[in-house]
Amino acid sequence: MDTLPLFLHLDDQPCLVVGGGAVAARKVEALARAGARITVVAPRTVPAIERFTADAGLRIETRAFVEEDVRGVLLAIAATGDREVNRRVYEACRARGVLVNTVDDPSLCTATFPAIVDRGPVTVAVSTGGAAPALARYVRERIEQLLPAGTDRLARFLAARRADINRAAPDGQARRRLWDRILDSPVPDLAESGQEHAADEALGRVVEGPAETTGIVSLVGAGPGDPDLLTIKALRTLQRADIVYYDNLVSHGVLDRCRRDAEKVYVGKRAGLARSRATRQAEINELLLAGARDGLRVVRLKGGDPFVFGRGGEEIETLRDHGVSFEVVPGITAALGCAAYAGIPLTHRDWAQSVRFVTGHVSGGEVNLDWPELARPGQTLVVYMGLAGLTQLTERLIEHGMAPETPAATISRGTLPDQAVVTADLSTLAEEVARAGLPGPTTTIVGRVVALRDRFGPVRDSS
Repeated sequence: MDTLPLFLHLDDQPCLVVGGGAVAARKVEALARAGARITVVAPRTVPAIERFTADAGLRIETRAFVEEDVRGVLLAIAATGDREVNRRVYEACRARGVLVNTVDDPSLCTATFPAIVDRGPVTVAVSTGGAAPALARYVRERIEQLLPAGTDRLARFLAARRADINRAAPDGQARRRLWDRILDSPVPDLAESGQEHAADEALGRVVEGPAETTGIVSLVGAGPGDPDLLTIKALRTLQRADIVYYDNLVSHGVLDRCRRDAEKVYVGKRAGLARSRATRQAEINELLLAGARDGLRVVRLKGGDPFVFGRGGEEIETLRDHGVSFEVVPGITAALGCAAYAGIPLTHRDWAQSVRFVTGHVSGGEVNLDWPELARPGQTLVVYMGLAGLTQLTERLIEHGMAPETPAATISRGTLPDQAVVTADLSTLAEEVARAGLPGPTTTIVGRVVALRDRFGPVRDSS
C-alpha cells in the first residue's frame, strides 16, 4: 500500500485552491460539500467558482500565487495548468507541512483525491495514488452497481440505534459478533427498503436472541495463489475470522483478503524448513482446538483445497473427537488452477480419459508410488510437491514403461503474476527444470495433453 487512506473532517477548516479554471471549480465544489472554508487564488476565475462566494463563504483573491498563501492552511490544491506554478505551490506546502494535491501530477502530491461513491453517511473512496484516475473511476462505477441505493437509509438506521446495540454487548468481541449477526439478519434489507418498523422488530429479535458462546473452525481452501480464485464463501469466511492459521502455500494476495484486525499465524510445514520454525501437525491441531474453546472464529487456511493433500481430514478428526464445530470451504486445487493458467487441459477427447493426482513428496529418500499404474497410457498425471523428487519421478515412470518422449510440464508459482512454466519430454524435464532454477511450489503435469499447450496457449505465463 503506497498511500494511507484517510477521511478528513474539513468543516470550517481553511483550504486553498490555486487556479481559476474548470478543474479548479470542480475542486472548489468538492471542498464546499465538505464544509471547508475556501480561498481561491487566481488572476481570473470562471463563473462556476464565483457562484460559491455566497453559498459557501468562499473568498477569491484575484492575483498570482505567493508562498505565504499556504500559511495556516490544512489542504492546498494546485490546479493552474502551469507546472511551474504548481511546483511552487507544492514546495511551499512541503516546507510548511501542508497537505497538497496537484491535479494530474502525482509527483507533486502529498494527498490525492479518490473516486467517491456517496451513499449518505456511507462513503467509499477509490484511489490509484494518482497513477490511473480513469481506473479509479471504473472501479467506483463497479462499486456503485454493487451497493444498494438504500445503503444510506441502513447507515442512518444503525447510527440511531448504535448506543443501544453496544449496551447489549459491552465486551469487544461479543459486540463485534452481535453486529455480525445483525448484518447477517433481515435487518439490512428491511432498513434499506424503508421498512423501519419491521427493521426494528427484526433488530430486537437478534439483540435479545442467544449469543454465540462457542467457536467454530473453518477449513478454507485458499486456491492455487491468485486471490481472484477464492470462492465467495471463502472470502466471506476470511472477512469474519478472529484468527487465521495459514501455511506456506498461501499467497500474500490471499492473506490480504483476511479481515484487517484478524490475527494471522504462520504454521507452515515446508520440506527443508528448520524444525524450530516448522509447526508439527499435532501442534496445529491443538491451536485449532484452543481457539474454538475460546469462542473464536478460527480459520485454517490451506493452499488449494483442504482435502487434496492438505491434511484436512486429520484436522477434522481431531475437531470431531473433541466436539468442536467445524466447516469445510472447498478451494480450487492446484492441479486445476495451475493447469488452466498454463493452458493445459487435464482431459481432452482422444488424448486423456482420466486424471490422477499424486504427491511427489520424498520420504526416506524415496518417492513411493504405484509406478506400474502411473505409467499406463491414456491418462494425465498431476504431481503435487514434486520438485525435490522430480528426477526420481521421471526415471521411475520411464523404467515402468512410459515413453521417454511423453510431453511433461512443471509449473512454478502457478496462477501468480510470476508464474513460470517449463515444458519438455519426460526424459529431459528434470534437467530443464534444474537449468531454469524454478522456485517452489511447483505442480508437474505428465501426459499427451501437455502438447496441447501450444494450441490453447498460456493464460498467464512469465516463462
